[in-house]
Amino acid sequence: MTMRKTIFFALTFVLYGTLYGYNALHKGTVIDAAYNVQDSLVAGKSGGFQAFLNRATNFVKDDWIPLGNPETNKFDFGRIQTFPTYNSIEGVRLRAGLASNSRFSPHFFLKGYAAYGFKDQKLKYHGEAIYAFDKRVYHEEEYPKNNLSVVYESDLYSPGEMHPRSPNNLLLITYRRSENAATYRNFAEVNYEKEYNNGLAHTVWLRRARLVPQGDLRFESQAGGTVLADDALHTTEAGLLFRYSFREAFVQHKRLKKPIEMGSPVFFLSHTFGNYDFFGEMKPWHRSEFSVQKRFFLGTAGRLDAVGEVMKIWNKVPFPLLAYPNQRQRHNIENNAFFLNHALEFMADEQYTIRTTFVGDYLLLAKIPAIDRLQVRELISLRASYGRLGKKNDPATTPDLYNFPATSYKYGPVPYVEGAVGLTNLLGLLRVEYVHRFTYRDHPDALLGKIRVDVTL
Repeated sequence: MTMRKTIFFALTFVLYGTLYGYNALHKGTVIDAAYNVQDSLVAGKSGGFQAFLNRATNFVKDDWIPLGNPETNKFDFGRIQTFPTYNSIEGVRLRAGLASNSRFSPHFFLKGYAAYGFKDQKLKYHGEAIYAFDKRVYHEEEYPKNNLSVVYESDLYSPGEMHPRSPNNLLLITYRRSENAATYRNFAEVNYEKEYNNGLAHTVWLRRARLVPQGDLRFESQAGGTVLADDALHTTEAGLLFRYSFREAFVQHKRLKKPIEMGSPVFFLSHTFGNYDFFGEMKPWHRSEFSVQKRFFLGTAGRLDAVGEVMKIWNKVPFPLLAYPNQRQRHNIENNAFFLNHALEFMADEQYTIRTTFVGDYLLLAKIPAIDRLQVRELISLRASYGRLGKKNDPATTPDLYNFPATSYKYGPVPYVEGAVGLTNLLGLLRVEYVHRFTYRDHPDALLGKIRVDVTL
């Protein structure tokens, strides 16, 4: 396990133990609280350690802590999974957020966070106000959603590692391959999301965004023998997203919706249109996306999750608006992110990706009693991405575009492919795997293989 993730889990368990002890103070003394925590760790005969481990795992997965009495509190603190993180841009990043629940108002909800990076010494923040037209039991994300939201965010954003519409709300965000390939992003958005009982959902949005390059990243264009530098890229966009599933089932916890039936395919179709400001000139921008996810059950051997995606940029756009392998919609598929490529390594205005993950059920490890009791399972994944870049979006043939970063390339005759083998569900929470890069291994500074430790939800 890497040092930053070791620190994360240590802090998480310490935080859990602290809160566990704090709750015990209401029942006895400080010494009693300490003994309660100690007993839970060592009471093997009564299953105390396993109970503690389950509570700690659920604590991380639940992601939010009630502020005050859980029966009467109006606000929750979170997210636990993004509180202590580390990345090469910000160094150690601390983040804290609040979210109201239905005791504050069953229709009006507030949510936000503040974050600080000790390396870049910049404050980031996110604020959101949501009106739920249907009365909510606890929070605004409950099914079926019928919500109008206003959002403002100022935070880091990497075009190569995040979908353009994703808020900076990722689990254990590390920007592994985004050094000199990320921006500071401000955006304001109004969106309306509606879910129907027949499996259909749609979202419409209007957004104004500003991207400011950081590090060695530059927004520069070649005009004859002159280099023009742009300090920021401004975009205005509107969009529509449809999501459909034939049959879907899930368990709704407080702020966590866990799918329990994924055998039916889930379809996503979206289109975004708007304008971007290129040195004072407004130019049009259109982007279409289609994706489908499906789980295949392979008898008693296990399950295979698959996601296929197609993206198309219809106009001439600067490189931050192109398509990249990790610009994916949200899918309930474990381990579906590309890991070994640079954030802006592959430039394309038409892109196809497929992501597959196999998780064993009763294959090999389940036949070993000691391992089976821990519910540890095999994991094998394979991911591939291929794309094309039209002449209109290549600065070498179209001069009025931002120059590509030095570490960026067009796809060659073969797709980019990487795969992984490993173990999942360790302690009910962790995944350990070796990731291997199969193609484009000759790129300078290419990461050919690496051990990866991450959280599985």
